[in-house]
Amino acid sequence: MSKHNIVKATFALLDDNGDLIKDATKGLSTDGIYVADHNGEGFSQINVSAIEAAGTPGWGNGQIKRTAYGKSMPTLALTALDLDFKINQMLKGFTQSATTGAWVRQLPKPHVAMIAESQSLDGDISIYECFNNIEFVEEASNNSTDTNSEAAYSTALQGTVLTPLKPNIFLAANGVQQPYMIAKSNDANFDLNKLMAETFGGYTKSASGTTSAATSAAPSAASSSASSAASSSASSTTSSAAQ
Repeated sequence: MSKHNIVKATFALLDDNGDLIKDATKGLSTDGIYVADHNGEGFSQINVSAIEAAGTPGWGNGQIKRTAYGKSMPTLALTALDLDFKINQMLKGFTQSATTGAWVRQLPKPHVAMIAESQSLDGDISIYECFNNIEFVEEASNNSTDTNSEAAYSTALQGTVLTPLKPNIFLAANGVQQPYMIAKSNDANFDLNKLMAETFGGYTKSASGTTSAATSAAPSAASSSASSAASSSASSTTSSAAQ
C-alpha cells in the first residue's frame, strides 16, 4: 500500500544480550527509549534500502527452474531537521570526556534499535518499520557561513542493519530470522506493545501520568468522605446534646 509522512522515529540502546538499557546515563532515558519529537526536532527523511535484491535465475533444460536469493541486508539513510546533540552522539557510539566534556568516537559501535512510523494516505493507519540492531555513522560535518540567508546543516546518519540480537525475534513463519520487520496498525493480531517489546529488548510501557493521578486522587476522595462522615457525626452528637 502507499504511505506518506514521517510520524516519528523512536530509538533505544541495547546491551550485547539484546536487552534494553534503561538508564539516563548509559542509555537514552530512564525507560530506555527516545522519541525524536521535541521542540524543533524530527526527521525529514528515513530511507530504507536493500531490504531485498533481485534473485539470480537458475537455468535447466532451457528454462528458469529456480531463483537463488541472497540475504536481506538493509541500510538506512536518515536526515534530521534537528536531533538532540547528546542523543546523536550516543547513537553513533561517541563517549564524553570527563576532562573536557567533548565527545569522542569509540568502537565497537553500540546496538541501536529503531522503529520508524509513517502513515497511510488517509492518515488513519500507522505503518511501523522495525530494526533491532543498527550501527550508525555520521560521515561528515558540513559548515557554511550565514549571509542574508541562514546556512543550516541537517544531521545525516547512515545505518547498517545487523542481525537481531536475540535468536527468537524477527522470525518469519518458517522460523528464519530476518533483520527487518514491518507492521500495519489495522492488521489482524497487531499489538503495538508487543511490537515495541520485541524491537526494544523487552521494553514495557510505563504507567501514564493519568493513572498515577487517578491513584493518588483515590485516597484523597476517601479521606474527604471520611472527613464528611466524621463532621456529620460530630454535628449530630452536638445537636443531641443541646436538646
